[in-house]
Amino acid sequence: MHRPPRTLMILALCSAVLAMSAFAWFGYFSDIFIQSRGDTTIAQYSALLPKGWETYRGDGWSVGYPKDFEVHTRSDETVYFVPSGEVEIKTYFLVQKRDISLDAFVIAQKAEGYRAPDSVMIANYPAVKYTIGNNRVEYAISYHGHIILVASDEPSDEVIAIMFATFAMNTE
Repeated sequence: MHRPPRTLMILALCSAVLAMSAFAWFGYFSDIFIQSRGDTTIAQYSALLPKGWETYRGDGWSVGYPKDFEVHTRSDETVYFVPSGEVEIKTYFLVQKRDISLDAFVIAQKAEGYRAPDSVMIANYPAVKYTIGNNRVEYAISYHGHIILVASDEPSDEVIAIMFATFAMNTE
């Protein structure tokens, strides 16, 4: 029986040490080495956040957005994102908290004539997806007895697609 070459053994050992180190760094020790930004609940970090983008943290959620976007908050705590200087004639990216359960929301939408939504999971929370008109997409996410509505009229736009990809619910 032949012994494996010494180089192969060393390579296997180095690979094992590197894999275990990465697991420890990003798994067990991530609370120590990945800095929180002052929240008591931390939004999931998105590796998809491009350099130069900001992170907006709302009540139970967070999203990445480009620095050249303006963030507006309405009196009902709806947060919407628009490119700087644009007039809000369409919904680029909107996040809204509604004090209604997901089941009640689906029933209300059905009563208004909306088609049946697709059931999805977002960050381990049950949600529904509505596709309305030509392009509008709305996700209603069930979160602690209410819903977080995320909507856009431009979901195929590259910037908006990245914003959807970086949208996260807070972990507790």
